[in-house]
Amino acid sequence: MAKVELERMMCISCGNCIDICPDFFEFADDGLSHLKALENTEETEEIEIEDPSCCTQAEELCPVSIIHVYD
Repeated sequence: MAKVELERMMCISCGNCIDICPDFFEFADDGLSHLKALENTEETEEIEIEDPSCCTQAEELCPVSIIHVYD
């Protein structure tokens, strides 16, 4: 399992993570990126997933480096 962490409060709403990995990321009502698997938005969000490949791509292309994937 891999852990994906999203530091929402530093999001600039570029949409790269959503374009690359729409199964895991979406814009929340506040216009910031959000992990779909979570019901409520938090300042920092974390989920565990089996295959982090698209999240790793989102991590690499995030211009403000707020996505972190840990094995």
